[in-house]
Amino acid sequence: MDSGPSAIDLFCGAGGLTEGLRRAGYDVRWAIDYDESAVETYRENHDDHAIRADIRDTDPAEDGPDIDPGDLDLVAGGPPCPSFSTIGRSKLGSLEDRSVDEDDRNVLYLDFLRYVRYFQPQAFVMENVPGMLTDTVTVESDTVQESLPTETEQEVEQSPVGEDVPVTDVILEEMEGLDYTTDWFLVDAADFGVPQHRERLFFIGRRTGETLPELTQWFTHREPTDREKDQRMQIRPELRDDSDESQETLKTGSSAVFPSLEPNREYRHPYLTVADAIMDLPPISPDGEMPPSQATEYTLPPVSPYQEWARNLSDGEDWEEQTLRNHDARWHNHLDLSIYKLLGHGVGWNIGQVSTRLQPYRDDVFPDKYKKQNPAEPASTILAHIQKDGHMFIHPTEARSLSPREAARLQSFKDTYWFPESRTSAYRLIGNAVPPRLGEAVGVAVRETILSGKHVTD
Repeated sequence: MDSGPSAIDLFCGAGGLTEGLRRAGYDVRWAIDYDESAVETYRENHDDHAIRADIRDTDPAEDGPDIDPGDLDLVAGGPPCPSFSTIGRSKLGSLEDRSVDEDDRNVLYLDFLRYVRYFQPQAFVMENVPGMLTDTVTVESDTVQESLPTETEQEVEQSPVGEDVPVTDVILEEMEGLDYTTDWFLVDAADFGVPQHRERLFFIGRRTGETLPELTQWFTHREPTDREKDQRMQIRPELRDDSDESQETLKTGSSAVFPSLEPNREYRHPYLTVADAIMDLPPISPDGEMPPSQATEYTLPPVSPYQEWARNLSDGEDWEEQTLRNHDARWHNHLDLSIYKLLGHGVGWNIGQVSTRLQPYRDDVFPDKYKKQNPAEPASTILAHIQKDGHMFIHPTEARSLSPREAARLQSFKDTYWFPESRTSAYRLIGNAVPPRLGEAVGVAVRETILSGKHVTD
């Protein structure tokens, strides 16, 4: 059995966070999600320890993993993105004896806390969207939280009835009521080497001690200088910076493409870009004539360190013999294709800026935009909306939206991570996933700061 710190993954989705934690040396022993397609994908890439269930119906003592309370190192997960506008403290304060029928999905984080309360892990990590920082909740009762579900009773400061308070304050209050030192951190995945700008909010707590990992101190990448941008454009955009500083030895448990994860590193590398990530993948086309609509083989060797890492070739394996999965083009009508061709790299048009004769939607009903990805920069945030259409995720050089494999690469999934679903489901699972590299970085920071460096990756 793995000697690394033990972990479970709640709301596991397709397994992006589990993949990252495993790269960081964790032994992920159990996972749960309600989505059948997500659990199928998780099991395909990890193992059968993931269960499909509505977490609100589960009892961690009976339905959870066979781990004694106090023996688990980490509870991790990302409850579905909530809207807290109408939630009162009276609901937030009740973790026990809640009726599933009366519960709303926007308080699923309380089920995350039920598992924390039961297993009493050394640490927890809860991931969510940055929009939570601007949400507030109106206090509806001053009689709640008389006794929080923790072995150590603790008084929680009450806000006046009718006052709007930040949702993050409410959540931290609940977490600290479980006797954990807790704080939240906002980070961009690109700062850890994900070839995509993707801001995410992390709540991190520890059962003993006060020091929490300051995630900004663990960044490995940064905005490139003007000189570095010029070098990329003058040679080939997929080539990384060749300045003396950037030749620092790259070492990590995952591969040789990422700098080692360590706090306050002296040199941070320029952001990885769309070209770094996907420009070796063979051309495909919506009409399926030439090139074909789907590619199952590579036609070029990797031309960047990230592409070499993504292909994950086994020792002695030839890239020409490697199978390529999930690289197929969705159909586009001629109107979409014409607009795609008009856009320059990194250029975006809001739907309302396009002639009404060209608009695919009414802009007063569904605001959207066209966006061609810039090969010399990290991608814009890959959203689950990509399952609906690809207007915001147009390929840099081909008149089409990104394939599921390209979207997965931009999320830092290796090519060997298979999404055995329909293309539409694959898009949704990829867009909703925690980028594995981001999960790895947070996992290492928690391991080194809270878990006393338990298990260092090879």
